[in-house]
Amino acid sequence: MVSFICFLLVFISFIILGAVSNLLDRITYGFVVDYIQTPLYWWVFNIADIMITIGVIGLIFSKNEKK
Repeated sequence: MVSFICFLLVFISFIILGAVSNLLDRITYGFVVDYIQTPLYWWVFNIADIMITIGVIGLIFSKNEKK
């Protein structure tokens, strides 16, 4: 049970930190700085986007594991 709560805290922390990072970019520069560009299509993102995505996916999987 303790490890489940720890995982939830980590995933929620990823989401919050990613959102705060994007917010700081918006306050500082007026836009979010994206600096990772993939050769596929038009995908451009930053570390904050990755953290938010991992946090959401982690919460989805942890919710399914709890059942």
